[in-house]
Amino acid sequence: MANNDKKDSKDHSRLSDATSAISDTLKKIISSGSPTEISKEIINTVISQALKAKDDVAVKVSSEMIALVKKIDFVKEFAKFAENHKFKITAEIEVSKKNKDEKD
Repeated sequence: MANNDKKDSKDHSRLSDATSAISDTLKKIISSGSPTEISKEIINTVISQALKAKDDVAVKVSSEMIALVKKIDFVKEFAKFAENHKFKITAEIEVSKKNKDEKD
């Protein structure tokens, strides 16, 4: 449990860092005055921070989904499903003689 708290803290810290970097970059853009004064460096910073934030969010969502799936007791859930449903299984079996030419 403590390990999970450390992981959540680390994820939150990474998201905060990315948000802070984006905020600082946007402040630079706004204070620069006109769009022609915006350097490639600032644009690249915005793009890279946005991609990093997207990746961080994807990692967090993935880990949350995995944790949720791990908590599911599939046998118990199937037992609940089976209580209210009827199962019908049909099968067809055909037996035929081997030809003399066929070998094992």
